[in-house]
Amino acid sequence: MERIIYKEEQSFRQSIIPWIMIASILVAIVGFGVSFYQQLYLGNPYGDEPKSDNSLIWGSIISFIVMSGAFIFILSGRLVTEVWSDGIRYKFPPLIRKMRHIALNEIVTVDVAKYRPIVEFGGWGWRRRLVSRKTAFNVSGNMGVRVTLKNGRQILFGTQKQDEMKRAVAKMLTHNNLQSLS
Repeated sequence: MERIIYKEEQSFRQSIIPWIMIASILVAIVGFGVSFYQQLYLGNPYGDEPKSDNSLIWGSIISFIVMSGAFIFILSGRLVTEVWSDGIRYKFPPLIRKMRHIALNEIVTVDVAKYRPIVEFGGWGWRRRLVSRKTAFNVSGNMGVRVTLKNGRQILFGTQKQDEMKRAVAKMLTHNNLQSLS
């Protein structure tokens, strides 16, 4: 009978990402404010290719809505990783809403180790490298669970609690013929 061994939830709220996004929104608001002051208040066309007043207003509103929507979308993202006796389950809402399962019989190796998120995957989030057949689900940091499957694919799940994750993975592997942690 399958049973859960360990569960970890992470969100982008725990990282520096929200602060970067807030800073970009503030920079955009300042830019909009300067252009509004220059063109609407002083009456001087703003920029090298000035837009009409309506275009300036609507462009600013649409830009602010898109940036705010992206901010909310990213803040609602979270990574849920579960180690079960029969494999690993994960979801990454709002992108992957339904829990996915990697069965133990599909796994060749599982390693909990340091990785280089920017070099290997180009950053954090849901990252996929088609040529190397690698996928990463990470929120922040540089520790992760690297799962190698029988079909050659690798899936990496970021973790903020590597010691607990190592114990859980070791427990999952205890009664199986899989390679243990490196």
